[in-house]
Amino acid sequence: MKKLLFTLSIVTLLHSPARGQSLRIMNAASFSENTSFAAGSIISVFGSNLTNTTASAASANSLPRTLGGVTLTIGGVASPLFYVSPTQINAQIDTSVAPGPAAVTLTSPTGTFTTTIQIASAAAPGIFALSATGSGDGAILNAATFAGGVYSVTTNGSPTFLAIFATGLDRKTAPTVRIGGVAVPVQYFGPAPGFPGLQQVNVQLTSDLDGAGRVEVELESGGVASNVVETMIVPRHGEGAFPADADNQMPNRAIASIAYVPGTSLALVADEYDDVVRVLDVQQKAVTHVISLMDGSRPIAIAVNAAGTAAVVAEQGTNKVAVLDLTKYAVTGEVAVGMSPVSVAIWNTTALAVNQGSDSVTFVDMTALKAGMVTAVGKAPRAVALDGTGHAFVTNENDGTISQIDLGTGTVLKTIGLGMNARPEAIQIIPSLNLAVVTEPSQSPSGQVVIVNLTTANTTIVNVNPARSGGSSDLAVNGSTVYFANQAGGSVTAVPVSVLASGSISATPTTVKVDLGARALAVDTRDNLLLVTNQGTGTVVLVDLASNKVTGRINAVASPPNQGDNDDDHSDHDHAFNMPVVMSFSPASAKIGTNFTLVVNGQNLSGVTSVAFYSLGMPGKGDDHGEGIHASPIGQPDPSISVSGIQVNTAGTQLTAQVQIAASAAAGQRLIRVQGPNGASVIVAPPMMSVFTVTQ
Repeated sequence: MKKLLFTLSIVTLLHSPARGQSLRIMNAASFSENTSFAAGSIISVFGSNLTNTTASAASANSLPRTLGGVTLTIGGVASPLFYVSPTQINAQIDTSVAPGPAAVTLTSPTGTFTTTIQIASAAAPGIFALSATGSGDGAILNAATFAGGVYSVTTNGSPTFLAIFATGLDRKTAPTVRIGGVAVPVQYFGPAPGFPGLQQVNVQLTSDLDGAGRVEVELESGGVASNVVETMIVPRHGEGAFPADADNQMPNRAIASIAYVPGTSLALVADEYDDVVRVLDVQQKAVTHVISLMDGSRPIAIAVNAAGTAAVVAEQGTNKVAVLDLTKYAVTGEVAVGMSPVSVAIWNTTALAVNQGSDSVTFVDMTALKAGMVTAVGKAPRAVALDGTGHAFVTNENDGTISQIDLGTGTVLKTIGLGMNARPEAIQIIPSLNLAVVTEPSQSPSGQVVIVNLTTANTTIVNVNPARSGGSSDLAVNGSTVYFANQAGGSVTAVPVSVLASGSISATPTTVKVDLGARALAVDTRDNLLLVTNQGTGTVVLVDLASNKVTGRINAVASPPNQGDNDDDHSDHDHAFNMPVVMSFSPASAKIGTNFTLVVNGQNLSGVTSVAFYSLGMPGKGDDHGEGIHASPIGQPDPSISVSGIQVNTAGTQLTAQVQIAASAAAGQRLIRVQGPNGASVIVAPPMMSVFTVTQ
């Protein structure tokens, strides 16, 4: 597992796209264009026509100083090289390079390229991410077992230790590590074995992080902050939504964001592991519908239009957004956006998707289901808020900035800096005060937030978690009162905000204790409630806005009646009413090497984009613990059977497609599965369903 993570987090970055300018040097973990670098760091050099070949070092244990005819010297010392290509060079700054300005010279068969960087011991370190973009899930392992995934604060009653992989740390002073804003004890920092320039930081998870959910991880070295990555902290055995789950067990159901449906007592909750959106009725205190999405979509954020008739969902796992019809509780369609969409907002009939992995915002026509303008913003954009006057404000987490975008033209009007170490996440606007409120969950256990005057761009730092239990992540605005979710503390703070005559900000917090992992917030204006998703317990806590008292809870990972069970599995997804269903098909058999027209009869077939034939095997229970398999059969679709020309009737009850069985196909039985934006049909084994037979 350790070797696999190294491959994902380091070798994969070899294929990250160049950014179109001549000679840009970045930390190879964070992909931030630092002002200074530590000697010994792994770096990436981007440009065009840097060389005329592509080559990789044969072994990380003995890196060459010349590779494919390329030599990179920094401060007069040749750098060890991992990889060279026409658009990207990956290298290590030699550990002997002295602090101060350092000349960079790249010599290759296509010419000589030069620039200058600063070498400093107190340079911004970088944490490797599995996406090789410097954001998202971090390259983090259990330090004892080297297993990845999710983590509980204890393992069989003993503390859990994590290994975080980074580059560019000050080699003389221990870094500060904050998880969910909580400083955790550092047990070891230094070189990671077997890979030059790779550093390892071992930390102990503390009890106050129990069940905190998906939280930020940040290193600070020499007073300089790293990029922000994420990890998932699940409850200890017996404490969470599913008490039978073991320590460090990946859940199948984990609620993430929440959105209120205007004018109703309904809310939508996105489940990032179950690939569903659940409809909650606040009056009934129950889940009433489950809307299935494409397998592996990882819905992470959701927004609802003002009419309450449509919603848009950021599908981080597929790099798409899904548009939902809330009158039918079904997916209208999907639209491809940028890499790793993490936040969405709706402006009239246009959705804005914030693409964390590609540093951009995509404008999506929700009616035509087409992507339009793409606006480049800062590094690792994280969230978006609209001011109601034609502007969007996007937080750029690893740049420490906010981009103000004109919604009509897609143009960035201004960039507001929040400070060198600022790492902004969520953002909301208080229109009556012309203020933006921004959370910085990794900066402090006191819930540090930044309040920005949108007229002057002046900023005020306020701490909104007096219990000092962790950083504040999401926020919601009701009038001039702002509510903050404190994941590590399992609490919410209510903060009335006002501007004094002196121009200073008044903000006094009141704490409301909720459940484990208070992650996302929404305001139900009809019932005068704050809705709080708690990822650790799978609940939505209802807080009365008048009294700031908890008035109830909803089990938000439950299945509606007759729509799956309430176990930690995917049965609610696999029984969703909008999921495609195959009821019959013809012909029931065909010979090897033949072509034929397949007719499938069923339900919810509208939008189906693929039909696949699987070798006959018993399906799983649908208990894949977050892997997004959802009761698919063992194995992969049969590549010797190809399908094209899919057409579906208006009613969505019949599908036709052209099928070709290759001469190389093996005789035997197959199961047929269809898939589209509403998910994939669940395969059940005979005799419940007939099978297709390939004959000689």
